[in-house]
Amino acid sequence: MYGKELAWQTARLAGVLALSLAASVALSAERSALPDRPIYIFINETDSHEHDLAFKMSLKLAEKRAGVENALVFLERLPSGTTIERVAVDLFDHWRIGRTRGGKGILYVYSEAENLFKIEVSYELEGIFPDILCRRLEEAAQTYMLSDVPQDFISELLITMNLRAAGEMVGSEDVASPPSWLTQSFLSGGAGVTSKGYSKTLADYEAAVRRLSAASVKDFQPSADPSQTVQRYLTSLELGLGDPQIPLLTSGSQIFRALVPRNAAQQHRVFGYFQKALPYRLTTADGLGLAVFQPGVPNLPIVLRAGKNGLWYVDEPKSWTYFHRFEDGTDFFPKFDDLPLLSALRQTRQPHANDAIYKHRVRTPQVPAYPVSLEKTVQQLEDQIRREPTNSQLYAALGDVYFFEMNWLSRTLEMYETASRLAPERLDYRWRLVDLYLNTSQAEKFLEQLRFLAQKLPNDREAQRWYQFYKDAYAFKPGEFSVSRHGWLRASERPSDAP
Repeated sequence: MYGKELAWQTARLAGVLALSLAASVALSAERSALPDRPIYIFINETDSHEHDLAFKMSLKLAEKRAGVENALVFLERLPSGTTIERVAVDLFDHWRIGRTRGGKGILYVYSEAENLFKIEVSYELEGIFPDILCRRLEEAAQTYMLSDVPQDFISELLITMNLRAAGEMVGSEDVASPPSWLTQSFLSGGAGVTSKGYSKTLADYEAAVRRLSAASVKDFQPSADPSQTVQRYLTSLELGLGDPQIPLLTSGSQIFRALVPRNAAQQHRVFGYFQKALPYRLTTADGLGLAVFQPGVPNLPIVLRAGKNGLWYVDEPKSWTYFHRFEDGTDFFPKFDDLPLLSALRQTRQPHANDAIYKHRVRTPQVPAYPVSLEKTVQQLEDQIRREPTNSQLYAALGDVYFFEMNWLSRTLEMYETASRLAPERLDYRWRLVDLYLNTSQAEKFLEQLRFLAQKLPNDREAQRWYQFYKDAYAFKPGEFSVSRHGWLRASERPSDAP
């Protein structure tokens, strides 16, 4: 989930945005000469718009970084009698994508009903993005766009394409091909599935993990020595293993890997960052461990969890739910000021160890003894909710299980949105939603929660500053982006056999 969060370090990001906006102004005059041409091309014809604002910002920042125009189009379905290839060519020609960037342009088109993805690049970029590379990315999209977090695939695709265009990536290491164990039928339970959305129950995910072919995992068992577990985990990353079945992972980590699949190239990159930040410092206390790497490299700590059997496991979700690294920064922040092992973290040289983001505003739940039956825990809370459907605390408790045990963001959001509706004055629910919307690229809802909190907390200077900054940052100008639902059809409505 990297590459999509805007920073809370407002001064640094403000500089990035200022440069992006200056570039937009410089280009607007030339672009306005094109027929019906907005400054940026982003069209979403689907019913899902919760990520629109974040995607718009990603397009602007990507263009600034690489000098390439990126255009993003989501269709509900293809026009009758045409293909996605024809639609992409017509859209590219109609909008003259890349003309104002020295002929450098990339168009991404996704059609939801058919689950088809197409990448069209300008002639000037064909040497950097040959057809075979684009086809591999398009094939990967057919799997990733069905996952629980399809916006992550789009975010990473924008980043890697523009890094490559800027000459910062070479070879095939950045190709977002799905891992070998992940197929369209993996989480859906059957072959031939093309509709958006996998099965959503925890039982479905656990069964899906069990259906995987047994991998060669004998070298990746949990150890009674926590440092040995860390080393085995690092070795698995070095080998590019994103398999959910690796035994040294907690059961929640296995679900997390099914929700957010990682391929070998991604795991190699994670290992490379850890390797650059050696040596790490390992601390254990009260059944948890924390491996913290040297500052100055974009890493999160590795969180360990002791089992009742005396063995140590890697708890991947807690690395993401306990800590946060912002897109325009390098070193991580702790999220909460009551985190386990926070006192040990403060004894390290980590620059932000004392800068918990949410401070006292929302708390960290107690960590249950491991192993814990996630399915049983979820079932018990769901039974309680059926008996007490207006008890907001039950929804929040279930949300915390989904969040801190599995980092299942969509399910966590369902629970906390319900809890907040039932108890709208509970500010701790609102702060949890701020964190969740930030990490799911739902910028409009993120801003809505910050606005509410800023109004309720007039003496909280941080809340006031955060809201004002992000409100200004996302204030796009009229005509800056495409808004017409059907204007794009003018080119692609032609019959498929037209000259």
